[in-house]
Amino acid sequence: MRAVRPLCDRCGHREAIHTVRASGENLCGECLFQDVRSKVYSVLDRVLEDGDKVAVALSGGKDSSLTLYMLKEYRENSRLNFELTAITVDEGTPYRRAAIEEASKLTAMLGIEHRIVSMSDYHGVNVAEIRSALPAGWRRSACTYCGVLRRWVINRVARDMGATKVATGHNLDDVLQTHLMNLARGDVPALARSGQAVRSPSPKMVPRIKPLALVREREVAALVLHLGIPASFGKCPLTTGMRVGVRRALDELEISSPGIKEGLVQGIEAIIARIRLSEGIKVELRECRLCGEPTTGELCKACQMKQELEPIVQRALLFGSVARDGSS
Repeated sequence: MRAVRPLCDRCGHREAIHTVRASGENLCGECLFQDVRSKVYSVLDRVLEDGDKVAVALSGGKDSSLTLYMLKEYRENSRLNFELTAITVDEGTPYRRAAIEEASKLTAMLGIEHRIVSMSDYHGVNVAEIRSALPAGWRRSACTYCGVLRRWVINRVARDMGATKVATGHNLDDVLQTHLMNLARGDVPALARSGQAVRSPSPKMVPRIKPLALVREREVAALVLHLGIPASFGKCPLTTGMRVGVRRALDELEISSPGIKEGLVQGIEAIIARIRLSEGIKVELRECRLCGEPTTGELCKACQMKQELEPIVQRALLFGSVARDGSS
């Protein structure tokens, strides 16, 4: 026999599907949708402009899938006129192939242009190859390489498509984890750059927005299931490192102090706002000597990592439109 769920505390007549941990409030699917919509729209009202072309970094997971769904709905309900497209990077893993199928279903359902690109076409290597080639005890994980190389591809493809904004599926939990990791590393410049639609000194860097930045991961999961949005719910098996530990620590804190995640995000972002107002952190960007993408040094992080990987995978990798010797 199925357990009887409580009624929604807002509408009072529909069965609840989600409990807001901070308040203990039980919400039905429709009231949860209204709550998430309000949070997402409050972000989009601030970061989108008329005439924007928004490229959604669509992995096929629940977060990026809800991001695309909400952007499509916002476009239908907003006075703003903006284009919407989706980019999926195939990193070459079985996990990604399953998610790409869900991404394709969603874009077809919504009628959104969907471009699927291969990581190996841009870098000459994919994550599956990197994982199998890394020596035991190597100082970086396949996850670390994947994140850097994937972000490079998304920025390049979005820019080539004429996008003015890249939308990612980062939810409130993701945003908080990143803030704390930057604090732990003492990386104040990265902290200052981590907001919404932050303009880069380089026109080659497409500004990023995070429509789900005020929405918890549990809310995303519950709403995607309620709405029947095609999405993959699996966790990438390659995810390792500091983020895993930070996530677990925050989840434990939330159990003993409900609502602490929102409080931490608000506090850290107030500090970030003060840093930006002070103009004490200025970043000068130039073009990477090998690929031409924006970087603070002679080589961007992606090219540094590919140089590091070449002797491991035992072949030459791709370095964009600029040759290895610096000539075009």
